[in-house]
Amino acid sequence: MTKTFPINNSTIVFLFAFCCTVLQNNITSAQLPLWIHTEEEVIPNQFESNDSLNEVVNTGQDNDPAQIDSLQEQKVSFANVDVPTYEDSIYRSRLAAIITPVELTYNDQVKKYIDLYVLNRRDQVSRMLGLSKLYFPIFDQIFTDYGVPMEMKYLSIIESALNPQAVSRMGATGIWQFMYATAKVYGLTINSYVDERKDIIRSTDGAARYLKNMYDVYGDWLLALASYNCGPGNVNRAITLSGGKTFWEIRDFLPRETRNYVPAFIAATYVMNYYELHELSPEFPKFCFDTITTVDINDRMASDQIAKFTGLSMDEFKFLNPGLKCSVIPGGSVCTYACKLPGNRISLFDEKKDSIILLSKNAKNTYYGGVATGSKTTHTVRRGENLGKIAAKYHVSVSQLKGWNNLHSSTIRTGQRLKISHHVSASVSQTSPPKKSSTVQKATVSAIDTLKEYVFYKARTGDTLWEIAQRHGTTVSAIRKLNGSAKCNFLKAGTVLKVSSKG
Repeated sequence: MTKTFPINNSTIVFLFAFCCTVLQNNITSAQLPLWIHTEEEVIPNQFESNDSLNEVVNTGQDNDPAQIDSLQEQKVSFANVDVPTYEDSIYRSRLAAIITPVELTYNDQVKKYIDLYVLNRRDQVSRMLGLSKLYFPIFDQIFTDYGVPMEMKYLSIIESALNPQAVSRMGATGIWQFMYATAKVYGLTINSYVDERKDIIRSTDGAARYLKNMYDVYGDWLLALASYNCGPGNVNRAITLSGGKTFWEIRDFLPRETRNYVPAFIAATYVMNYYELHELSPEFPKFCFDTITTVDINDRMASDQIAKFTGLSMDEFKFLNPGLKCSVIPGGSVCTYACKLPGNRISLFDEKKDSIILLSKNAKNTYYGGVATGSKTTHTVRRGENLGKIAAKYHVSVSQLKGWNNLHSSTIRTGQRLKISHHVSASVSQTSPPKKSSTVQKATVSAIDTLKEYVFYKARTGDTLWEIAQRHGTTVSAIRKLNGSAKCNFLKAGTVLKVSSKG
């Protein structure tokens, strides 16, 4: 099945140069925080507040483009640019003119962040404006499907500055900065092959569902935003202590970072709507297309072969598929992957699919961090690194790092050498599995025959019961009968459905 996301045809979207910029340059940040999150009890959430953040957006990357340094400063030149400023009444009237159910209050806190964007972070904003022409149509479509106001997409500006590779020091990852546990609650796949927190479509679906859940709890979109930052427990406590029911009434009782989070969001909303009035313009990179299409890959395929046969460079392929961790997509029961390709390359993929599969048969699986599966390497701890950041870099867990290095705590020191091991189990073996004894085979025959009557399907973004039924040769009523109406009426990405394999 393919799923196509149209890009705004009135604006040509250019990607390749941006990809090169991300990979080659040490991009400094425009930063107020990389907002991270803490575990709370109302709706499972593991967002952690970052108490060291004093600015608004974080997108910077150090020499490892998958990591970000949340405290770097960006130096901006204003040569030959006459930056206009306006009276408070003008800012207030412009915000009021944005038709949205989100309350866009104007005050001194909001103005501070507007000034930060339009005066001090101009280069940063220009890059985000260019990327927004690609990402925002996708966000709009998904948010609309869940009944989330389209203006909530500007939260991605605050979270990551539209950087899908963003990883915080606490491990929050992707454009929407999901912590691991929260991502799992919302059905995002994280394994040796993919991290859907970095997947533009899957992570946006999760963010939309989280925001809608929080709105259903509080009945207020600004409180839903506050919860996204500090967790519902902190919001609940602020409501209890203050006796208030709106963000501005409970603001002084929220964590310090969250007090600034909503003003920063309102400022981002203003700037993304009125940037031209501040002499800002999008910075467009070079590679253009007007649609992104997803195609399900169920066979073992190497990324370089997919790129070669669809006329893409590897940089372009990685840019379109930031959630893919390694060079080989295993397919099958191990890991089916929704590959993103330009819409005009799908016919090439379909035409060359058999060749891609054949040439991928013996491809060596290598992590994009540079470590091949089955190999070992050593990492020297740098200043400011912790086990979480190192684990994210090498796509392993903190517990694995501790086990390989006999660590009894999470404390490490600068200059310490850590062993990193990538086991063969992280790749697909091409050897035949060992044969079972005849006794074991006889004992499991009836169980296997029973399992063959059904398959288990994990719903994806955009799936409908009708599409799932068509794909498996069954009917909607049959799926409802096997799974119950409650699960089917509220079908979400990540929902696992039992589907008859016999039609």
